[in-house]
Amino acid sequence: MNFEKALSELRRLKLDPVLFAEVLLDFYPFPYQARLLRDGSKRIVACWGRQTGKSTTVAVKAIHWAYCNADQTILIVSPSHRQSLLMYARIRRLIARNRHMLRSVKRMSSRGELLLSNGSRIVALPMAEDRLRGYTANLVIVDEAAFTPEEVIIDVLMPMLAATDGTLILVGTPWSRNHIFYRAFMSDDWSVHHVSSSQCPLISRGFLEHQR
Repeated sequence: MNFEKALSELRRLKLDPVLFAEVLLDFYPFPYQARLLRDGSKRIVACWGRQTGKSTTVAVKAIHWAYCNADQTILIVSPSHRQSLLMYARIRRLIARNRHMLRSVKRMSSRGELLLSNGSRIVALPMAEDRLRGYTANLVIVDEAAFTPEEVIIDVLMPMLAATDGTLILVGTPWSRNHIFYRAFMSDDWSVHHVSSSQCPLISRGFLEHQR
């Protein structure tokens, strides 16, 4: 492959997270996953059923963001540190699929921080104000957002995106109507992705019937 062709391929990978996932991570998203990966909106809410691949999808989005943009801070936030570390572990496993991507990792802590050679980092944190304050972020992913205190999302997470004009992604299932996750899901100001478990090709109809 000549230099011009290689450069063109790199540009395509940067512009298209789905192509990035397929070529570098050996991950082939379903159509609803591809829509979320390609969504460039600043405010995104993903209301997906169980076992639909939401954690893997947002993990891929975080990896693409970190590798294709220098000096970025991506935060993975959940009600507990354990939950954040589960998604962080998924990110580590995806990166480990490609030895060339592993070479770009300067530090990969088991406690929840990954630093790349381009200066970008991915950090997994609990939903604790004392652990969150002080960060300026480019991308914040809130897992199980419906179980996250609304005041933390509004008063802590949103302000850390102000200086960077960053992106906020709320992931989960609505639990209460009196919560920002539900209001975002119902709002025209947010890019809404709604996926039921029945839309996942990997979940059998028999299993869904049994769960009812």
